[in-house]
Order: sequence, then C-alpha cells, then structure tokens
Amino acid sequence: MDARGRSYQAFLKDSSPSSEVIVSAGSIGSPQLLLLSGIGPSEHLKEFNIPLVLHLPLVGQGIQDSPRATVTLQSPTPMEFSSIQVVGIPKGSQIYIESSCFVLPASAGVNGSASSSPKHIYAGNIFEKLAFPLSRGELRLRSRDPRGNPSVRYNYYSNPLDVQNCVQGVRMISKLLNTRSLQGFASSAVNKSANGTTANGFQFIGQALPKNTRDDAAMAQFCRDTVNTMWHFHGGCHVGAVVNQRYQVNGVDSLRIVDGSTFKDGPGTNPQATTMMLGRYMGLKILQERA
Repeated sequence: MDARGRSYQAFLKDSSPSSEVIVSAGSIGSPQLLLLSGIGPSEHLKEFNIPLVLHLPLVGQGIQDSPRATVTLQSPTPMEFSSIQVVGIPKGSQIYIESSCFVLPASAGVNGSASSSPKHIYAGNIFEKLAFPLSRGELRLRSRDPRGNPSVRYNYYSNPLDVQNCVQGVRMISKLLNTRSLQGFASSAVNKSANGTTANGFQFIGQALPKNTRDDAAMAQFCRDTVNTMWHFHGGCHVGAVVNQRYQVNGVDSLRIVDGSTFKDGPGTNPQATTMMLGRYMGLKILQERA
C-alpha cells in the first residue's frame, strides 16, 4: 500500500535461492507482520478472521526490554546537554548505571501554584538499567490494520529476580548521591518552587528516593513506580522457535527474518551494534548461498 492508500501485489519471480523475502521490521514490526500475514497462533488469528497460513504458536512470544528506574535531580547551575551514557557497571551485578543531562524549557511556573520559576531548569538523570532481564512478555494484534499499533506487554519485573536486581541498582544510586562528585546538586541555591520533592538537600523532579533505602518493599515499589523503557526491545521471532539457524521462517518457503526480533537474549547494552553485526553476517551468508 502506498501513501495514497493504493494496494499492490508482489510475486516472487521464481523458486531460485535468490528469490525470497527478507523481513527486517524489528521486534515489534516483524512479529506483527507475520501475524497479519496468517503466520502465528491459530486461535489468536481466528479472533481477527485472518486466514491461517501456518500455525506457529511462538510468534510474538518471549519479547523483552531492559527496564530502568530513574531519579531526576534539578541542578543549581547551568549544565551542558548530554545524551545517555554508561557511567558504571558494578562488578558481579546485572545492572548498568547510566546518566544524562538536559534542560527543561519551562516558560511558566513548573508548579501550577507557584508564581514564578526559572526560565530554564537544568537537570540530570541517574538511572539503573537492568541489563539482562528475566521477565518476558508477548505481542498480540489489536486489529487487522497494518498501520495500527499492536498490543505489547513486556511484563516488567514479573520475575522476582528482576525486582531484586533493580533494588540493588537503586541502592547504588543512593550511594552515588552521597559522593563528593554529586554534592554540587545538593545546594540551597536550587529553586524550591519547582515541582518535585526535596530530600537530603537534593531537589528531585518527580519521585524522590525512599527515605529508608534499606526498606526492600519501599525500594521495590520505587522500581515499579518509576519503571520506563530503554527502547532496547528484542524477541518475538526467536531462533529455533520461529526461524531456523539460517533465519528462515520455519515451515515457510522463501521467507527470512533478520533483525532483533530473533534474539532470545539481548547483549546487555544497546543492541544496535549487535543488530548491525547480524545484518552484515547474514548478508555474507546469503550471498554465499546464492553464489
């Protein structure tokens, strides 16, 4: 379908090895496309009256994302913008500590009840990212419209070990706030009219750390309350479950999937380089097959 809504049909020229379709739509787009094409769990496809091409029950299953818990601190002094970067990987842990700096261009009071606020609010994020989550979710269709978004549930922290690892990471952030390097954020010069919570000299934008960081239940609740994505989704078309080791869709001729949806586990850090490496590797393998 083109930008004007006109539909087209495409056909493979012949049955030669060079005549195939390679899907690289990512961990959301690829399983969604398979489901819309009639490849997936038969009962789910029946809900949308999608003609069944092949019953593959694990399409859309086992998707993952690395969740993060974040504290945001207002800075009393101007800061340069910085994108997300890793600042520490605690030894023997399942977490990464990362940070970023940004500016809130607030022209009116950040707090609705405040009479005035700074023209710009400088702030920094410190967050822990769960590098190797154990919780898994699923992707399901919401409609037959390929332009619509599917239903995606990552089931963050459904595995108790993920919660324990998050608590460990948030405690690490608490320790970092007590270091000399971050004491510059704990200043009376920070505008107290901004929306947020003041604790231990820090002005938090959003939710502050629990007062008692030794309280496991409070720390676990903080993880759940502040959970957010790292946009590192993967899975949904796992090797072995949906595609074979040549990344060909099981039971379907002339169809491959080459992207992050085939990963059962992520690399821990941003999967972009791993995905690019997979594309290069499979490109060479496919050229060898066609030679």
